[in-house]
Amino acid sequence: MKKFKIIGSLFIAAILIVGTTTNSKAQVLPKFGIKGGLNYATLNNIDDVEYRPGLLIGGFAEFKVPASPMSIQPEVLYAQYGSDIEGSDASFKLNYIQVPVLMKFGFETPAATPNVYFGPYANFLINSEIANDTGSFNLEENTKNSTFGVIIGAGVDVSKFQFGVRYTAGLTNVADDNFSDEAKNGAFGITVGVSF
Repeated sequence: MKKFKIIGSLFIAAILIVGTTTNSKAQVLPKFGIKGGLNYATLNNIDDVEYRPGLLIGGFAEFKVPASPMSIQPEVLYAQYGSDIEGSDASFKLNYIQVPVLMKFGFETPAATPNVYFGPYANFLINSEIANDTGSFNLEENTKNSTFGVIIGAGVDVSKFQFGVRYTAGLTNVADDNFSDEAKNGAFGITVGVSF
């Protein structure tokens, strides 16, 4: 229940930010959509690990700030993180509900709108394990329930479609301090979205 309250609070904060920057003469309706893509993740500050491919899938809302190139884009994503262990078939698997709130700056042209974006995110743990071809071992007791970080990226919007690349940099440790005090999420992502 606490996780859902935090997610709700982040969305309300995004809406309030947009509301304070919107004047009544030029209101713009928000866009809503779905997006998916690939996450190429690793655990930073840890030796002998490699990048692990995973999924990003979820939804977004985009609130345009009138008379400016800026919009606020909160998202709710299912995001797979972790890393492969070098020289073995084992992997650390960390799956989250991720809630970014991104500030997006677009550069409108007749054919498309290139953009850059950045903002904070919160991750809420779904499951954590180490797994190989023969089985898995649950690590949830050694993994923090929530982590935080920042996202920076760039993309292009064409009609109702969004294409983007992003880097996710974790700022908090993924594991409890008595297990590891340095491991942080990091990932390159490629996403495609469509608004309705």
